[in-house]
Amino acid sequence: MKIAIIGAGAIGGYLGAKLALAGEAVTFLARGANLQAIRQRGIKLVAADGSEQVARDVIATDRYADAGVHDVVVLAMKAHQVEAVLPDLPHVVGSDTVIVPMQNGIPFWYFHAHGGTLAGTPVHSVDPTGALMTSIPLAQVLGCVVYPAAELAAPGVVRHIEGDRFPIGELDGSPSARAARVSECFARGGLKAPVLADIRAEMWLKLWGNLTFN
Repeated sequence: MKIAIIGAGAIGGYLGAKLALAGEAVTFLARGANLQAIRQRGIKLVAADGSEQVARDVIATDRYADAGVHDVVVLAMKAHQVEAVLPDLPHVVGSDTVIVPMQNGIPFWYFHAHGGTLAGTPVHSVDPTGALMTSIPLAQVLGCVVYPAAELAAPGVVRHIEGDRFPIGELDGSPSARAARVSECFARGGLKAPVLADIRAEMWLKLWGNLTFN
């Protein structure tokens, strides 16, 4: 699969490296020193046991128009950074592209396909201008909860600390072929990405854990 990772930080770098090492076609949309390092040397993944692997067969660019349309686009930046990439997103998102936001907390899309009286309600704390809800094609969004811990040790170098789970699910809870394809793709990279019927419940599970342990 062609996978674009927007944001090559700790989580984006970890995910992209794992997928690239498994043979997927990965493009990093990055900037600054991180972009230059990945262009020159690929992205290095340091495992928890200290072993190292380098994914060299990746593309790294800051020009979305050059990257082209992908099968999956992962938004791997902080929630407050998503709005800044909206003007460039159409360059990498086609009509069949699956968009996987990987922000912590309650996502901007939370009440889309939610049902009940709150259906369609914007989450102003993470989408204060409403730009995310209006600019990102919600029908193409797949929910995801991020469990791994990693850190960007240096430009182009990601250190994995623990965890390998990225549960995913359709926003309306339905089973889908595209969710199965993304799950299988992640599994090829050695990651656990079970398809859940209630991705929102998994988000609350993680949040409760954060409240308890952090």
